[in-house]
Parts: sequence; C-alpha cells; structure tokens
Amino acid sequence: MRVENVEMKSSVRDGSSLPRVRAVTRAVSILRAFTLGRPNLALGEIVKITGLDAGTTRRLLVTLRDEGLVRQDTASGLYSASIGLLELSRAVPESLSLTSLVEDRIKQLAEDTQTTVYLSTVSGDTVLCTARHNGGRAIEVRWWAVGEHRAFNKGTGPRVLLAYQPEERREAVMRDILALKPEQVADLRAELDEIRETGVIVKHDEIATGLSAMAVPLLDHKGNVLGAISTGGLSPRYKGAERSEMQKLMTKASAEMVEKLRGFIE
Repeated sequence: MRVENVEMKSSVRDGSSLPRVRAVTRAVSILRAFTLGRPNLALGEIVKITGLDAGTTRRLLVTLRDEGLVRQDTASGLYSASIGLLELSRAVPESLSLTSLVEDRIKQLAEDTQTTVYLSTVSGDTVLCTARHNGGRAIEVRWWAVGEHRAFNKGTGPRVLLAYQPEERREAVMRDILALKPEQVADLRAELDEIRETGVIVKHDEIATGLSAMAVPLLDHKGNVLGAISTGGLSPRYKGAERSEMQKLMTKASAEMVEKLRGFIE
C-alpha cells in the first residue's frame, strides 16, 4: 500500500456528524498493526497492539483473511498483511496523494533556494522519501532517493518526523526500533525537544564534509505531522544570514502547502 497517501475527503458534506461503525474501526486498527518492522504477528501480539479482546480480534482476522486482506501462515499461525491490500491501493487516484498535491511547491522551493529539496513521510518503523527535486545548481545532493527508506535518526527529515510523533511513540522508536544506548537516547531526546521548540533542525557535515541540511515539519491545522520538508546543499548556505533566509523560505513553503491541502485531509 502506498504509505504516502493521506486520507482525503470533501470539505463539505463529509459525514463527520454520523456515528462511526465500530467494526470497521477495529478492523482498520488490526491492519495498521502490521508494519515494515513487524510484518508477521501472532494473535496475542495483535491483541496487545490494538487493545481489542482476543475473541473480537480473532473474528476480525478471520474475516479479513477470507476477504484477502490478511494472510495466516498455516505452519506458524502468524498473521501478515496480504497482497489484497496492494490491489486496493491501486484504486487510489494519483491526484490524491500527498506528494502530488504539494510537489509543484516543492519544485518551486528547490528553485528559490537553489538546493536539493526532499519530502519525506513516516512509513511504519522507518521514513520514506516521496519526492526529491534539485534547484539547478551544479551541486545536487543525492543522499536520499525517492522510494528509499531511512532510520528515524538518519538525516534532518527523519529527525523532524520523529520529533512530532507522540511522546510514547518517540520513546518506543528510540528504545526498541533504533535500539539506542541510554546516553544516545538522551542526546537524541534533547535534539527532538529542540526541534519541537524551534520548528527546525540544521545538521552540518552529516551527509558529507562541506554539505549541510535543514528540515521543517509539514503540519496540518491540528498540529499533526504529515511529512518533513528538507533541503541539502553547500554549508555556507546554512550559516549566518543565509541560514535565516533558508529557514524563512522553507517555513513559508510549508505554510503554503498546508493551505493547499486544506479540505483534502482530516
């Protein structure tokens, strides 16, 4: 399933006043339990992740299995997402992906800053690059390709996305997914706190000597993170007055992207 897609709806007559169908909500929570980091799960693990009781979870799993959305290994009994989900994803119009809605503005930002600009989103237990555009200068930073995954502590965009996750999720990622040592957790936690306080992160020489990167969040009107916008280029562009100008351009672009998304996302 395309992880970059966000749920789209019309800004009017959206049915928000109607009661939710609990069985559907529960089934979706089961499907979301499967991630890149945990593709195969036992019944008990799904129960723990979703908070549903075992009986309800098993009935829903059987239904999802019979509908081709979940697979159960006959030998181990473990459940996993099925290829049926991929078939459903093909029905999502390309025009309604987060990337396609903001990509023109990403290209413009690349031109305005004359850097390489990336858009990234959370993809399970990793971060996915969904767009990359170069502003035209001789230096093009190709550190991250479209469709490539990075860990949450690698690069500015991934750090921004981790910073804006719920606190419990941030701690679980650092402890269980990144498997950081206590002192490393403390350092990264301080960095994430600073990102949330300032709304920006700059790293020098992390990709390569002489190159720097900056990232800002793409937040919806409720403060939920949709993605991260990051730029990479020669380090002088990220120091002093040029750094301030870079941040101004990126923050402006982020705000304009959010306005463009208004009415298309929850």
